[in-house]
Amino acid sequence: MGGGKRPTMTTNMKDIKCVLLDFDGTTADTSQSIIHCVNRVLEPMGAAAEPAKVARITGYALHDVFRLLLGDGNEPLIDQCVQSYSRFYASEGLGMITLFPNVLDTLGRLRAAGIKTAIATNNLTPVIDDVADRLDMRRHLDEIVCIDQVAEGKPAPDIALEAMRRLGCKPDETLMVGDSVLDIRMGIAASCHTCGVTYGSNPREVLAEAGAEYLVDDFAEVAKIILGE
Repeated sequence: MGGGKRPTMTTNMKDIKCVLLDFDGTTADTSQSIIHCVNRVLEPMGAAAEPAKVARITGYALHDVFRLLLGDGNEPLIDQCVQSYSRFYASEGLGMITLFPNVLDTLGRLRAAGIKTAIATNNLTPVIDDVADRLDMRRHLDEIVCIDQVAEGKPAPDIALEAMRRLGCKPDETLMVGDSVLDIRMGIAASCHTCGVTYGSNPREVLAEAGAEYLVDDFAEVAKIILGE
C-alpha cells in the first residue's frame, strides 16, 4: 500500500511551502554504518548490539543511544562511547552511507516547484555537512538544522521550530517527514503536518499510532502528496 491521506485529514497539501526531512533512515540509508560503528565502540568492552535493536533506536541522540544500550548511571562512560563513535563514524562509517531511491530526484522536483527543504536531524552538524556534500544533497537543500544547533533534540520541537524560522514558514505550511516516532512527535509538538516513511526504523503501524497524517513506502511519494500528482 502506497502513500495517501489518512481519513481524518482535510488540509490541502498544496498549501505546503516547506518540507523538513529527517536524515538517518529517511533520506539516507545509514543503518549498516550505525550498526558497524556502535559495535566498534562496544567491541573493547566485550559486548555487541543486535542489529535489530540498533535499528529501533536509530534517530535518538547519540548519548541516548548508548544509554539505551548500556544503561543509565555512568555518564563518563557514555561520553567516552560518544567520542569513540564519532571517530569511527568519521573514519569508517561515512563511506557506508547511501541515499535511498528517488531522494535526489524528489528533492529536485520539490525545489523546482518552489518548495523549501531542510534537513532536521538529531545527528551532528559536522557529520551532516560532510555527508550532504558527499552525496550531492546540498544543492537541493535550503537549510540543515542539527541537534547541536538547538537546546533540545527530538522529540522536542526545537529542531523543527528553528528550521521553520530559518525557512520563513508557518507550521500549517510545513510537512515533517521521518521514519521514526521521534520525527512524528517532534512534528506534532511543533504543530506541523507529518508524514512517516515506512522503510526506516519504525514500521507503518507504529508511525500511524504515533499520529502520522501520511504514510509512504517510497520517498518519491512525498512529492506526489504535496504536488497533487
